[in-house]
Formats: sequence, structure tokens, C-alpha cells
Amino acid sequence: MRRVFLSHSSKDKEKYLRPLLEKLSKDAGKEKFVYDEVTFEVGLENEELITDWLSKTDLFVLFLSDESLNSPWVKKEILEASDLQNLGQIKKIYPIIIDSSITHEDYRIPDWMRDTYNLRFVSKPAVAARKIISMMREISWKQTPKLKEKQQFFVGRNDLINTLESRLDNYDVTSPNTLVATGMENIGRRTLLKKGLTKLNIIDDSYSFPSLKLDAHQSIEDFIKLLDDFGMTSLNLIDIDLLKMSKDKKIDLAVDLLLEINQSRDIVLIKDDGAIISPTRDISSWFVQVNDRLSEKSSDIFLCVISRYRTNQHFLFGRDDIFSMHVPELSLQERKGLLKRYSSLIGLKLDNSDMDYVSSFFSGLPEEIIYTCDLIKENGINYVKRNQQMITDYSDRKISSIMDEYDSNITARSFLALIASFDFVSYELLQNIVGNDTEYNDLIEEFFTKGICDNLGSNGEYLVLNSAIKNYILRQRIPLTKEFQERIKRHVQEFILSYDKNEDGRDVSDVFFSLKEALVNGNTKSTLEGQMLIPSHYLKSMKELYDKRNRDQEVVKLADKILEQKEYMDDHIIREIRYFLCSSLARLKDERFKSEVQNISGAEHKFLFGFYYRQVGRDEEAARSLNEALKVRPKFSRARRELVTVYQNMDEYDKAYELAKGNYEENRNNEYHIQAYFQILLQTKELELGEKDIIMSRLLEDIKTIDSEKAKNMYLIMDIEYTFYIKRDIEGAKILVDNAVKYSADNLYVLLCQFDIYEKANDVNKMKTILANLKKNIGSPNTKFFKEYQKCRAIYEVRAGNLENARSIAMSSSIPQNTKQNLLSKIDKIYSELM
Repeated sequence: MRRVFLSHSSKDKEKYLRPLLEKLSKDAGKEKFVYDEVTFEVGLENEELITDWLSKTDLFVLFLSDESLNSPWVKKEILEASDLQNLGQIKKIYPIIIDSSITHEDYRIPDWMRDTYNLRFVSKPAVAARKIISMMREISWKQTPKLKEKQQFFVGRNDLINTLESRLDNYDVTSPNTLVATGMENIGRRTLLKKGLTKLNIIDDSYSFPSLKLDAHQSIEDFIKLLDDFGMTSLNLIDIDLLKMSKDKKIDLAVDLLLEINQSRDIVLIKDDGAIISPTRDISSWFVQVNDRLSEKSSDIFLCVISRYRTNQHFLFGRDDIFSMHVPELSLQERKGLLKRYSSLIGLKLDNSDMDYVSSFFSGLPEEIIYTCDLIKENGINYVKRNQQMITDYSDRKISSIMDEYDSNITARSFLALIASFDFVSYELLQNIVGNDTEYNDLIEEFFTKGICDNLGSNGEYLVLNSAIKNYILRQRIPLTKEFQERIKRHVQEFILSYDKNEDGRDVSDVFFSLKEALVNGNTKSTLEGQMLIPSHYLKSMKELYDKRNRDQEVVKLADKILEQKEYMDDHIIREIRYFLCSSLARLKDERFKSEVQNISGAEHKFLFGFYYRQVGRDEEAARSLNEALKVRPKFSRARRELVTVYQNMDEYDKAYELAKGNYEENRNNEYHIQAYFQILLQTKELELGEKDIIMSRLLEDIKTIDSEKAKNMYLIMDIEYTFYIKRDIEGAKILVDNAVKYSADNLYVLLCQFDIYEKANDVNKMKTILANLKKNIGSPNTKFFKEYQKCRAIYEVRAGNLENARSIAMSSSIPQNTKQNLLSKIDKIYSELM
């Protein structure tokens, strides 16, 4: 890009501009910035030079202070920059308030600037420098006009707008400090809050919330860090150790930050994914306390929260400081209105009968309607009529269709996997890892256009993936290129070595990511542990280690370390840490589990015992504990998934049927749900063969579209079993399974499937060969595969005519008693058929 013009008053140099330029020069090079004492020769700062440099400028940065607003030079630069932007020569104007006494309502700020820009106070030069560099990149990585137009779409919701208006206009009760909108993602929660606040003249139509995101593994420490990262306050957090600060002091600190942000008339938007409102509809105690203290000091609105989980209205009864609304699906009339307006916007002509037909398939998501219009625009109305399921299965198919576009584009897929590695990531950090390749710039713009990405931060300086896309990428385990892996490794090492406690305005996305990576790899310094680490860094690291499945000892070590500071932590975070601690102890079959789990109560306590019992091979007790957990919380999805596995182990397929079916229907993109449902359908007596055929065909199609190595292996086995058991094609199944073994000779699931096929075909010699392969690959006698191997041995012996050997193996095996009885019955039945 061309130059960045820094427009300021000379009286702001020492305090703000010099440290800012030092940071800019270090990160991007001094030659890219037009700054009077660097660019202009002494005594030659005249009109011609200013005009000349402005004509070479892509980004015009204006530092607003009492001094600069009274400066004739600055006023002239503003006018010329505005003219050049109108001509398309200056790509972007970026005003920053650097004086806490100035607000966006100052009469000296031109009307067009106040109407167009989200004027923010940025107290720290280092933060301003980072935002300027992000803005430089945003000139290339920006959203397209079409996407912006889509985002401004709003139809209906009049009842909710009126409800909000009535509440805020009600002078008989105290005005709320926090507004909450709950509902599904992309249902229009943020737009509803913005439209309501605009209608009440609390914000302007062009206003953009400074925004942050919190998930279930984060708490008040993260909230404080992210508020501070806005750079909109004068508070200095450098010497504050949040890990050892009392809960009350953290509440006070959060309130002080919000009060200062409020001075510039800003309202912070929180995208909540379980940190504030939990899946059980409880509101975090720290957030309630923050609102209690805010309500003592002001009746202004400080916070807007959009959450996927609905609030418990009984809890909010009598509380005036938090006002919550649930945003449901669009009504039928609203769906038709959005369909009509959006189709008109993109030049799509639909007659009334077509509109009525298409509308009948909508579930009420605004984005679903936009997706359908784009689909019709591209393929025609008849195509959509022939493929109605593309509307009804909108969410799953949209994600799949988006990812299918990048199926052969390794660069794009790896880049998406890179972005998915972060909770959110600054443009600066992203470019630090990927370099200056323009291909990535183009991909960012494309991701925005397709709704794959969104912005966070006080000025949209962070990039965040759509949660559904991110979950898809993580679930499919789309790999990073080796080059990205090496660059991340180097970056984290450099971060740890170069960390300076006194460095102001450090990129918070870098801090969160690099510290988590360092913890996962056991690479933190004691200085970092005492100055930068907060509970969520440990918790996210524990989750990543736990998901790797062979790092449980490290999970336990991290949990023990952070729990030493539990007196300073929020109860929710303590529970999450203890949950991972207990889960890892269960997988380790460690007796310590039984004492640690006493610190967890309710449904989770019962679930964890069920999980532990399954790990140690006590399936009957596992089933009992999991059912008790479901009595306490009927919609406990983890307990339902675990119970399906336990029932499968016990050969209780009819009991597992409804659970497996429900899990699959709730998430058709989860390969584990698909496989579990398929396996149970094979064994259950609930359905006739023809019914099974229809459902299992669909399951095969579903799992075939999932792009992960695990799903491919599952599909391989499911296809073999479908061919053998449903199509009754024995020879076809043999060919498929033998080819699968060639493809994956050491895959125990494939070998077990091969044994099952040849056992049903009564090929004893082949069974003997497969048993030898199983024994070679089985590993430790403590694994679940060893139990399966023992069952196979028993079946082989009876097929070979050795009944007593078969029964002896079955009786001495460590399989659950119920499974043992079923196996013995099967052995007797096979023997009687052979005689």
C-alpha cells in the first residue's frame, strides 16, 4: 500500500505521538508513515507539501484532542483528506480520540465524521499503533459492499422492539445496565438490540459496538483483559496479577473499566458462548456482581449480551439491572417480508406462487432465507424445487457446500484451519504467521463475503470464524500445513523469549493464543506464570491436552497447579477445571478420581462416575450412574452419548436405540452419532429390514460427506456391514473388507469387522488368520480391544468345534456380566447349529 498520513497537533507529540511512531516504525517501518518531523524538512511544512503527501496516502489517521481540534493545520488536513476520499484516492480515514476530555459529540468534529465513524478514545499509544497497522491491512482485507448491505437487513421483530422500548421508557423502575438477547446464532440478536437502541436515540444508526467474545472456559479475568485491549481507558494493568487478585477487587476493576468506557458513550457488546449464561440457564455470579456495582453508580446501559442460551427469567425476577429477551425464529409473515425484500435487492424476480412455495420450507432463520435466494439466483427456481432438502437441511448443507468449494484448495483449507486455531486473531498476528502473500489477503475478503468470518474488537481489528464453520473444521481435524505448524512453533518460542512485562498494549489475541500453546507444550517461564497467566489459559490448555487423548497426566498436572489459586477464581471456572481433572483421572483409572469427584455435585457428579465405571470395565454400574444423571438433567447430551456407548458394550441395543436416534437427529454432522446410530440399527429389533435399509442408506450418505480420516474409516466399515447384513451380499462384503484390510492393515476396527464377516460366513481358517493379526496389533490387555479379542477367540473356538474352550475363554474374560451371558448364549446357539 501507499503511505499512512498521521494528522495531529504538535502539542500532542511528546505524550502520545512519539511513542506511537516508535512502535509503528518498529512493526511496519518508518518510511510508510507521513509525520511532520520525519517526513517534512524543517520549516517546509507548507500547503503544497501537505497536499502532495496526502495525494500519496491510502490511510489518513486523525488524532483527535482538544489541541488538534483547534489546530488550523489539522483542520486543513481533514478537509483535504475528505475530498481525496470522495475521489477514491484515500482509501480510508481513521479518526482516533487520544484526549479523554473529547467525546464523539464534540461540536468541533465535522458532522460527516461523527455520522460516519465510530469515534473511540484510545488511551495507549501502543494499542493505537496496533490498530493503525490492522487498519492498513483492513484496506486489503475488508468486507464487500454486498455483504454490508446484507448485514443491514432487518425485517419485523416489531413486538420485541416494542418490548425493549417499553422497558427502557418505563420510569417507574431503574433502567437496566445490561441488555441480553438470546437465541440461535444468526437469528438476529445483535441487529435487534441495535435497532431498538437506535429507535430510542441511544445510539446512531451508523454506530458499531466495541465487541468481545467469551466462551464457557473463560471468566472475569478474560473479560478484564479484553476490555483493557480496547485501549479506551487510562487504567494501567501492567503490574496487576489477576491470578492472585481477590474476587472483589476483580469485580471493582471490571466496573472501573466499564465506567471509563461509558464516558465516551460506548456500549460493549459481548458474544457469549457459555461464560455468562450457562447451558443450564444460570447467569455467572461474577457478571451479576458487576451489574450490582454498576447499578449503584449509574443507570446507563453499559453492556449488550447476545447468547445462545436462554436466561432463567425466574432468576431475573425483581432484578432491574439486567433485562433479557429471547429472539425466536421469524414468523411466517416476517419470513415472506424478508424473502420479498432480499430477492428484490439481488434482482431476483419471483412470482407470488413461487414465494409461497419457497416460504413453506423455511424454519425461520434470516440467513436461511438469504441463502435460498442466492441459491435460486445461481441455479433457478426449478432447481430448488427439485432439491427441497437444500432448504430444510440448510445449516448442515450450507456448511458442507461452503467447505466443498475448498475441497481441492489445500491453501484455503489450511488457512481456515489456522484461523480456527484461535478464539479470535488480529490481522497483525495472522500476517506474522502467513507472511505477505496476497493470496491470503484475497482469501480473507472471500471468507467475509461468504459469512465465514466476522470482526471483533473496538474497531473490528480481530478476525473470528463463524462458530458453525469453526466447529466443522475442528471436528474434521482439517490439518495445518507443516509450514504453518513450524511458523506457529517459532512464533510461540519468540513470544516466550521476548516477553517484556512493561510492554504496553500487547496484542491480546497473541497473548491468549501463545500462552495456551506454551502451556500445552510445557514451555512457560516462571515470570510469565506470575504476570500474565489467568485461569482460562490453563483451562483451554487442559481441554486441548485432554482432546489429544494421550496427555492425561499433563492435564492432571496443570489442574493441580491452577487449583492452588482457587480462592481467587470464579466457581464456574473451578468446576470446569475439576471436570477435566476428574475426566483425565477416570481415563487413567486412577483411584484418586473417587476423592476428587466429590468436589463436583449434581448431574456432572453422576456422569463422571458413569464415565469412570466404563473406563474400568464396570458397564452395569456405568449405565446406572448415567441414567441417574439423566434423571437430574434429561437433556444432558454428554450423558446420553456416553450411555449409548455403554449399552453397546453391554449388547443392550434396544435400550440404546432411542438415545442414539435422538443424538443423531440433533447433530447429523457428527460422525460418532452417525456411526453409533448405524451400529445400533444393525442389532436392534425395533425396526424391520426395509425400514433399516432406508435409514442406513441415509446414514451412509451423511458420513460420506464428512471430510475427516476418522469418518472415512467409519464409512469403510459401515459400508461393509450394510452390504453384508442389509443387502445380504456375502461375497461383496468379503471383497470390501479384504480391500479395507489392505488399505489399513493395522486398524483394529477393520480387523474386528473382517472377523465378524468371516465368522458369519463360517470360514474358520480365515477367522484363525484374522485372530493372529488381531493379537499382533492388540497392544495392552487393559484396552477395550483386548476384550473384543477375547470375545473373538471364544467365537473362533466354538466355530472350530471346541465348546469347552469357548465357554472357558468367555467365563474368564473381563467383559461385563450381562455381555458375558449374551456371549455364552451365542456360543451355545452356534454349537447347537453346528451339531
